[in-house]
Amino acid sequence: MCFSAEADLVVGLGLLPIAAVALREVRHAREIPFAALPLLFAVHQLIEAVVWAGVDGDVSASVQQAAAVAYLVIAFPLLPILMPLAVLLLEPRGARLRVAPFVALGAVVATYFSLAVLDGPIRVVAHPHALAYVAPLENGVFWTGLYIVAVIGPSLLSGYRSIVAFGVLNLVGLTTVALVYAEAFTSLWCVWAALTSILIAVHMVRRRRLPDADRLHGLAG
Repeated sequence: MCFSAEADLVVGLGLLPIAAVALREVRHAREIPFAALPLLFAVHQLIEAVVWAGVDGDVSASVQQAAAVAYLVIAFPLLPILMPLAVLLLEPRGARLRVAPFVALGAVVATYFSLAVLDGPIRVVAHPHALAYVAPLENGVFWTGLYIVAVIGPSLLSGYRSIVAFGVLNLVGLTTVALVYAEAFTSLWCVWAALTSILIAVHMVRRRRLPDADRLHGLAG
């Protein structure tokens, strides 16, 4: 995945039915951010298809630049705050304190990356199997580490086994991409996250089978 515009289109379109399943299972407003993640990942991949189209010369440089900025806005400022917040909202009230620090960390990371994206310029470099997004980041390794902690940490501490599985899968994929293909970290990790969307849908389906009282007190598997 992420190897071409066609691959991004296949992944993006393929995630839409998974997103529909997850959103269909929503009963409470606080479940929406987590259930909406597959839809966000789908949109993310479709946006990158436009970036690839710019590399291939099928769209103008200005369209490609706008798509690249939109892609980075989702990857950098949005995900590190949305992921921990989505998990926090699913947890029962008594368990939310263990996730709250990750929301605060995500806000710090999101602020830093927002400034970097807005400061620009953003460059897109095509590699054989991925795109590298070059932004004016200082201490990139440090901030990437904080990014991983903010995005993955809450899932690993969740009281729901299916969310913990989601976190473990993302941790393995995220760390692998960071070590093996650091230059294309942003591009490839989001594809891995998209592939875990099925776990989000599974969690929402299993969650719906429980009585409301159990959903509110974190008794889902």
